[in-house]
Amino acid sequence: MSNIAPADVPADFEEHRSPSNFVQMLGPLYKRECDDGTTTIALRVHEQHLNLHGVAHGGLVATLVDNALGYNVAKALNGSIVTTHLSIDYLSPARLGDWVEVDVQITRKGRRMCFAECSVRSPDRLLARATGILSPVGAAGNS
Repeated sequence: MSNIAPADVPADFEEHRSPSNFVQMLGPLYKRECDDGTTTIALRVHEQHLNLHGVAHGGLVATLVDNALGYNVAKALNGSIVTTHLSIDYLSPARLGDWVEVDVQITRKGRRMCFAECSVRSPDRLLARATGILSPVGAAGNS
């Protein structure tokens, strides 16, 4: 299913199969379970991820962030969630061939909202940072 050679993926990552048709269009994503219970989501930047300037499209980064936040919050709340707010600061572009990882930290869990933040990194630099507010499906009209 994947055209990425195993040597291109760090040994501690495994393929992440999202149930989202939209996310599947990005190509293979990968995940690594962390000691703190969170999951890092990652991918290798390919040609189809580039914008007209030859760097990873901001929408790719936003999709990775939303997927990583959603996956981690849904796991923490043990249920389906929706994103109600997402804010991203783009700090440096991801380039063709970069391995990009998104690490998530849940900062506050409530019954109606969960707050989380993340960093987006390549091996040599911080690419973006983001914060999000996510709500369980069915909470406060989110159905």
